[in-house]
Amino acid sequence: MTARRAFIMSSVEQYLAIVINVAVVATMARLLTTDGIGHMVTGIGIGAVALSIREFATPEFLIQKQTIDVKDIRTAFTLLAGITVFVTACVMAAAGWIARFYDFPELPFFLFLVLMSAFAEILSLPIIAIMRRDMAFGRLANIRTVSLVISAIVTMLLGYLDVGYMSYAWGMLAGAISLAMLAVVVSPYPLSTICRPSLASLDAAIAFGRYKGASQLIDRIYETVPQLLLGKIISMSSVGLYNRANTVCGIPDRIIMSAFYAMAFPALSASVREGRNIRQAYLQTLAYISCLYWPGVLLIAVTSEPIVNLVLGPQWHEAGHLVHILSLAAVFWFAVIVTNPLLLALGENRDAFLSSLFCRCIATILLCIASVYGVTAMALSQFVSLPIQMIISLAFAKRHLGFTLSELWLAIMPSVVVTAFTMAGPLALLAFHGWDMDMGLITLGVTFLLALAGWLPGLVLAQHPFLDEVRFIALRLLGAMPWLRRHFPALGA
Repeated sequence: MTARRAFIMSSVEQYLAIVINVAVVATMARLLTTDGIGHMVTGIGIGAVALSIREFATPEFLIQKQTIDVKDIRTAFTLLAGITVFVTACVMAAAGWIARFYDFPELPFFLFLVLMSAFAEILSLPIIAIMRRDMAFGRLANIRTVSLVISAIVTMLLGYLDVGYMSYAWGMLAGAISLAMLAVVVSPYPLSTICRPSLASLDAAIAFGRYKGASQLIDRIYETVPQLLLGKIISMSSVGLYNRANTVCGIPDRIIMSAFYAMAFPALSASVREGRNIRQAYLQTLAYISCLYWPGVLLIAVTSEPIVNLVLGPQWHEAGHLVHILSLAAVFWFAVIVTNPLLLALGENRDAFLSSLFCRCIATILLCIASVYGVTAMALSQFVSLPIQMIISLAFAKRHLGFTLSELWLAIMPSVVVTAFTMAGPLALLAFHGWDMDMGLITLGVTFLLALAGWLPGLVLAQHPFLDEVRFIALRLLGAMPWLRRHFPALGA
């Protein structure tokens, strides 16, 4: 599978996942209170930090290896199973104390369900790593989407039946079990071959996983500890409010960045193995991401109030100003997500870890300090932490690829032009309405249409390289028109 097709398949999966997740978020936001969402975030956050230890023996080492055999796969399964058992024992032993610390009596059972989900992943994660290595993103998208639908249905159904925030834990378990079953069905290796204890490739797994695991642990601490601290110092409602604001702000991130990240490491690893020009691929990736991501987050910032009302409901109106702040700060995030898969693909696992360590430590410290002063202070701290993370990430990339600052500017400058054209219409409309962001659905729709009407001419006038992708998609759609007319005669009317 080519990198372009891999990106398209990853994008399709991510777009379906976004639709499903937004449906879950919108439904559960209307069924649960901010306090209930805060309890859910706390429970899942604790489980995520504990389970991130498994990344020290991640099956993703299979993606990077030149060749793999059954011993490698069995090693991945054995390490994953052993660490999951160890983490489960430790977390359940401490669950009672953590529950008393947060005054969260249902936490032990919540964590139990989360950890049972992790046991199901013992089967699915090695198979998914093999499929990603083979760039079988079509089959991978199918099984992930089905499991996500099952998880969403269980979560929303139990929420409707007043199960409360425990609905999320049950939904997570249902999704993990279904994904494991589907992964076994599509696996290129029989289950009897995978599920045999072996440590034959222990050295390769540890060599890859020691830095990957440390990076993942740092990421989880960055994502969860400030919110866990906020829940103890302020309230669980504050945790729910900040988390849902991040969710809304992250919509462009989910649409653009997640699809890229899902295929970036396998695609870049394949490029390294084939001896392609990685520097040019990296700069082009920055250009592609920035021309999509910058307009996306700035558009969310301009329309934060109606989007919060639409996605979360009017009872979450306090999240509107948080979304506005977080979206503006997110402009600096575009370069951060590219660096980690780049360094891993180059085999520079140590630098991937150091980059993550420096970025996340600074950001975590700033967020933890800000959490003492509330959710608005946490949002504002992103204007300091994200630019620092961007500079660190670019410095590590420059160290290995040797590009100049002028080359970097030439790569992203067309995206600046595209972003300016995209935002001209929405800002003019906002000014016409007296800079009142509390717009109705019709005005929201007009705002998005104006943004699209500016984005396409911006690509043309800036001669942006992403224009080639737009032309490619347009030609494919035109090529499909005869087929559509044959099967749907009404289209030709």
